[in-house]
Amino acid sequence: MPKSRKTPTFCKPIWGPPMPDAPVLQLSDLNAWYGESHILHGVDLRVNTGEVVCLLGRNGAGKTTILRSIMGLVDRREGEIAFAGRQIADARPETIARQGIGYCPEERGIFASLTVRENLMMPPVVAKGGISLDEIYALFPNLLERLSAQSGARLSGGEQQMLAIARVLRTGAKLLLLDEPTEGLAPVIVQQIARSVKRLKELGFTVLLVEQNFYFASELADRHYVIEHGKVVGEYTRETLKTRADELKLLLGV
Repeated sequence: MPKSRKTPTFCKPIWGPPMPDAPVLQLSDLNAWYGESHILHGVDLRVNTGEVVCLLGRNGAGKTTILRSIMGLVDRREGEIAFAGRQIADARPETIARQGIGYCPEERGIFASLTVRENLMMPPVVAKGGISLDEIYALFPNLLERLSAQSGARLSGGEQQMLAIARVLRTGAKLLLLDEPTEGLAPVIVQQIARSVKRLKELGFTVLLVEQNFYFASELADRHYVIEHGKVVGEYTRETLKTRADELKLLLGV
């Protein structure tokens, strides 16, 4: 790639300004099972358009199962899941994806033998509004530097995470489900991921993320739900985090 090529900049927000009073996602009395194991017990939560909302909780609390339930990836689920006012609780995963929901799992799932560019070209655009490759490179400059020279297997953990998020953005998703985006990453990479999520919020994306890193989440999210034994046991706004910090740390075991 010519060295003179400049990193592109973003254009205007894709879906217009956020609408905080319009829930883009609403879960009502959501229950979920893996086989005979009852994992989620009556989960109620909402995510408003343009928000970053975080699910906090200890390992095994049910946070990932919430994301997988939204995407239709659990054995059995009951209750209501509304996306932009439409019920999707009985929909198949591919149908849910076409509605504009993108899921980035903890294991990332990139194609190890393909280059960065090839990985980015793999996912189909299933919903109107997928962002361009140039916009991807503006959001994640590291990917531009690794574009054709390296396979996915040779990327660092942080670069793999950036690539996983970038692939979801290519599909046209308006709601992003991010599972442990900072897991195992160095502090400097965690900061880069935080800046990228903030930029996505500015552009009108909505994000629901699962996160163990409380300090990362506290700076990023508008609201937090604490999950324990498959139930929502607390809801915190960014403003109440400081005044209820001891209560929250007790729930999280930190």
